[in-house]
Amino acid sequence: MKQDLTCFLSGGPAPLRWLIIESLPYVEKIAALYPNARLTVFTEIEEAARLSDFAGLDIAWHFMDIRRERLPFPNGSFDAVLAENLLTLAYEPYDTLMDISRKLTDTGVFYGDFLNVRYHGVLASLQAGEFPVREKHLYAKSEMVRLLDDTLFKEIDFIPAEKDEDESRALDWEAKGYANINHELSISRYLFRAAVSTAKVANLKGLYSPGVRKELARILHRIEYDVERQENIMRLRRLCEMEGIFPEYLQDFVEESCYHADEVRRFL
Repeated sequence: MKQDLTCFLSGGPAPLRWLIIESLPYVEKIAALYPNARLTVFTEIEEAARLSDFAGLDIAWHFMDIRRERLPFPNGSFDAVLAENLLTLAYEPYDTLMDISRKLTDTGVFYGDFLNVRYHGVLASLQAGEFPVREKHLYAKSEMVRLLDDTLFKEIDFIPAEKDEDESRALDWEAKGYANINHELSISRYLFRAAVSTAKVANLKGLYSPGVRKELARILHRIEYDVERQENIMRLRRLCEMEGIFPEYLQDFVEESCYHADEVRRFL
């Protein structure tokens, strides 16, 4: 069984800002799924810009080695980043992921993959005293969760990219005492989707501008900590009327932004 990163992508008309890193086979796929997207491609292969496959696409090209260079963009520049094989070949995976997370918006998403160090084929090579992928990084899923969490990603989904149809060899290792949660020993490569915000928080951030959310949070915190509470309750009412902030959104925003959420809701 094989899948690629498009399994996470639903497509649509939104003018999303995409950064595609050393993943040229995905450029046309993303352009087809998101026809209004603004595409930025980061690669070492300068000849790629002259390929006929990309002739009709509006692409901003950048030619650098991401293993040696930081991304030359302001923080918050992209809605989505896709990079296949990046973490396998990165010199400093933590620094690379931190750089990517900073370049995403506060509702941004990173799509990537990694080789599974717990795949039965890797375990068999180690047992035989061999390790044929010494120039590459391999990860356990639990290690990848920690790495993504440490680099400010909040919500992570995994899908097997390559999985054995015949699981007999994996079951042999399981019989020897190796954990095989969700058939992990049969999966040689994982795909993942890592979001900067949880789905609930992303929805809250997506409905109103950063300026409106900042003002809403400021007013709620002043209400929460009794700083001119009645005056700020009136300010909140005016803000909600002016920006069309509906009650369900306000309730969720209070839940996510206030430490004493129940008390704030009581005042409102």
